[in-house]
Amino acid sequence: MDNRLRSGITAATAAILVTGCGGGGGASGGGGDPGDPANSLAPRTVFEPQDSDHLLMRTQFGVSSEARAVIDSMGLAAFVDDMLSPPVDEDRPFETAARARLQNLSDPVGLEGMFPSGNDVSEWWLEMMVNTDTPFQERFAMFLHDHFAVSFDGLNSSERHWMVDHIQKLRREGFGNFRDLVLEMARDSAMLEWLDGHSNVNGEPNENFAREFFELFTVGADRGYTEIDVQEASRAFTGYRNRLDAETNLRYSEFDPDRKDIFAKVLFDDVILRSNGETVDDFALVVDVTFEHLRVDEWLAEKLLLEFVSDAPSAALIANFAAVIRAEDYEMRPILRRLFLSEAFYQSRKSMVRMPVDYAVGLIRTTGLGMSPGRLRGELSGMSQVPADPPSVFGWPQGPEWLSAEGLVGRANFARQMIVERTFQRDNGMAIVLPSETATAEEVIDHFASLLDVSLTADERTDLIDYMDSDARNDGSVVEDPFDASDDGDINERVRGLIYILANHVDAVAR
Repeated sequence: MDNRLRSGITAATAAILVTGCGGGGGASGGGGDPGDPANSLAPRTVFEPQDSDHLLMRTQFGVSSEARAVIDSMGLAAFVDDMLSPPVDEDRPFETAARARLQNLSDPVGLEGMFPSGNDVSEWWLEMMVNTDTPFQERFAMFLHDHFAVSFDGLNSSERHWMVDHIQKLRREGFGNFRDLVLEMARDSAMLEWLDGHSNVNGEPNENFAREFFELFTVGADRGYTEIDVQEASRAFTGYRNRLDAETNLRYSEFDPDRKDIFAKVLFDDVILRSNGETVDDFALVVDVTFEHLRVDEWLAEKLLLEFVSDAPSAALIANFAAVIRAEDYEMRPILRRLFLSEAFYQSRKSMVRMPVDYAVGLIRTTGLGMSPGRLRGELSGMSQVPADPPSVFGWPQGPEWLSAEGLVGRANFARQMIVERTFQRDNGMAIVLPSETATAEEVIDHFASLLDVSLTADERTDLIDYMDSDARNDGSVVEDPFDASDDGDINERVRGLIYILANHVDAVAR
């Protein structure tokens, strides 16, 4: 990298600490005008050229020239339909390659990949995020992972395969019915272990899962349920235990009728749950009555809007979107289609702070630079967001909470590491794709600023042109030297430096 950039954080990064980011340009907290386009889930009738980039930034980890071309060819609405219907075939090349990261030399024959470390699980998923041809599948699974926050922390070597299964359920079933997914998560082995479901037994109910079921997974804290409801639900969530298969040395979850509370439970004052019998669990009864009596639609609406539309969605927008969710009976594909083709979605440009995973994976996918999954996991650890290892059942921070001085330094350090990384990058790092083989400095600057969604002032652009059209000598002097797109040295030094500068721009933390 150019000597001029080896000193670390740029002035643009420092500006972020002063100006902040997020919350503008879209729906905001408070009631809001229901007739305002920023609160409308009505279909957008005319798509503007910048709408494509906005959709890609919010749903694909970032913008790429290839994705732009696909939208231009098939149309934005058809692109949304396509991204909401990814194949679930495990044999796609990027999935096959990533699965190798779960394997260890000590794995028994026939059980390869069944005893991963926690780091293995994180790196397996990160490799898929970077290399997938259906990025929204991973992007939406990451949202669901934050919502149903479960970690490999606390799982032993015979149990960590549960974390792989958990993530696969989110990837494969996330676009189905949300009610069904809630039930699936309640029975999920990693979730049962994470929230003490395996120790929730008849006569000694453990309330951990029941409490988070209401507070985090379905309706939010103090929204229509009582402590008595938590206690009654915890009785219904009994029956599972953690068992060991002596032949494989793998743990598995098993329903045990002797651990189930078979007596009636009273929820929401007048709803009596009759047991399904002794041989099956009563989990579906709790899920069904919760969706029937509480406002799950409002909680899901708020969570989706916080993830994809605004760090502070208005009450009017939440109410409008909740009505869509109810009308679609919690089927996620039509719900998400309505959202991503709505006026509200395209009114919310640059109103959200990017989470570290979104920022880091997006930079890699957008620029064509690479980083090993192990290094990427380490850098994300420095930014406090490692997939498969949320800090608690509450998941990760939201929005502007990421804009601490430490968090921003972590992003700057990641960008620098991505720029200097060479061994993992194609053609020894010479695979940066320019807009053309004869591109000028101005064209290269505009190309990458556009892909990274950075709006440059006239002065910033002038400074970057001066940087690209000059060379820093070892003695510290800077001499005029026009950028040459056919010169590998110019590409590998100046374009890398340009990407580093843009990655640290105030706009780069927003989407």
